[in-house]
Amino acid sequence: MVTDEKIYSVAWVRYRLGSVFIWLGVLVWAPFILLRIMGEQPSMSLYLPLHLLGVMGGSRLRAFARKELGMPSPTKNRLQMFGHGLVWAGILVWAPYYYLKIVAGQPVDVMDYLPFHLICVLSGVAVLGINYYLGRKTY
Repeated sequence: MVTDEKIYSVAWVRYRLGSVFIWLGVLVWAPFILLRIMGEQPSMSLYLPLHLLGVMGGSRLRAFARKELGMPSPTKNRLQMFGHGLVWAGILVWAPYYYLKIVAGQPVDVMDYLPFHLICVLSGVAVLGINYYLGRKTY
């Protein structure tokens, strides 16, 4: 017999597993970066799908778990909207890259776009972390 306690426990496991997938999706780039530093030219075709699978799959898993747990949607203040905007800007940096590479067929270097992606995404995550810290602070 399934009890509410078991469902609650499974939902928390899904939530935490989603966080693990997100971190694994981000950390999959560590060997890629290390190989680039060593002068190798690793193919992005291996790392990009793993990155997207981890980050997008983990975020969806967390969203489903939040719904199962009955967690209310977080209220969005200006700082949180700014952080999410930075993350979206970091993702949208890749639109011109893929347009030039796939549609226009021009040779483009990933390193022309990666710094902008990382700056926006990491800044957005930092802003979201600051917002979380300020929201948790009690006097």
